[in-house]
Amino acid sequence: MSRHTESLAESLSELFCENVAVKHQEPREQDGVKFIVAEISYRTSSSDSQSSKRVRQTVTVLDDDINVPQFVLFPHRKGIVGMVFSAIGAMNDVNFDDSPNFSADYLLHAWNEKAVRILFTPELRKYFSRHAGWSARGNRNRIAVFKQGHVCKSEELDEFVNASAEIFKLLQAGEQELDRHPEINREAQVKDAYAAAENMSGIAGRILRKELDRIALSSDEVQRFLAQPVPRLDIPAGMRRQVIPDVKMLIAMGVVFTVAGVVVPVICFLVLQGNDRLFAVPFAATFLLAGGLMLFFSIRHGKRKYRLLRRGTIETGRIERVERTNTEINSRRRYVLHLSYDVGGQTRRTTANVYSGIERARSLADQNAPVRVLVDPNDEKHVLCVDSLLIT
Repeated sequence: MSRHTESLAESLSELFCENVAVKHQEPREQDGVKFIVAEISYRTSSSDSQSSKRVRQTVTVLDDDINVPQFVLFPHRKGIVGMVFSAIGAMNDVNFDDSPNFSADYLLHAWNEKAVRILFTPELRKYFSRHAGWSARGNRNRIAVFKQGHVCKSEELDEFVNASAEIFKLLQAGEQELDRHPEINREAQVKDAYAAAENMSGIAGRILRKELDRIALSSDEVQRFLAQPVPRLDIPAGMRRQVIPDVKMLIAMGVVFTVAGVVVPVICFLVLQGNDRLFAVPFAATFLLAGGLMLFFSIRHGKRKYRLLRRGTIETGRIERVERTNTEINSRRRYVLHLSYDVGGQTRRTTANVYSGIERARSLADQNAPVRVLVDPNDEKHVLCVDSLLIT
């Protein structure tokens, strides 16, 4: 895979929130708009592997400078599937009173609703209303246009490219409209997520609102936390929940494995006779080892995070880049922050795993803005970028 193809795959993986593979790509320019036509594939994420499937489709990707708020557009699901989808409430839907046909035909998801409403100008909405079946995704400097699950045949490609160029031009006009509103932030804030959650119906909306309430952390709480003398004894609940993973289940499993590794072999020795008792030896070794490792690593991990929060020194640093990984933990994508910070006049570089606040971290990296870094006094490679937390 060439470097440019790999870069496109990484960019589209971010946009689709899946591990995207690019089969082939071709640069195009039409009516002054530069874009890339590509065939991509990815396997839809699912906790049930039997229900996951491979998606293949032709996409056009804008190759011009642009800066748009995050959005996802796709046709409304109809029939029973649509009813179930609405009941679950997987995404909030931005509707327009002056574009009833567009709102009826398409679901437009946005975390930053105010910015996306400006981006989707009346002309853009009118185009989508007149041309059914399109999907689009955008975020920051990336926009992709496609028809879900459709791979263009050679005789369809020219029409597909012409339509894509028209959509890109309308989106560029929408960005220009956003430029006339510098007071509107294009980056989604925590308050925008709260607003989106309030507009979401069904199960997903309730889950999101509950999770936001659980990890809520205000800037005042952060300031008071950092102002405390070491050791810091008052850790805000939202910070604790964002930084220290809940390992109660892992500890419980470790206890169960350890107890089983003791109790079952004892029962075997009491009930069984002769060589049958030897069954207890590998059972005890396996379960005691597994339970001991679960307890050791979960408790050690929690203690390190508490030490970082309570005794960490505050340094000024910068986020050099944000790296996406293919690893998911509890359905949350793991990202790696590449950080640099100064200690005693010397620059240190390290990495930190994060699972949220990615857009904020990317914005700080693009701006080369200074960030507050909490450094573990016992391990200078163990750090926390305070400004990458979800802070209201």
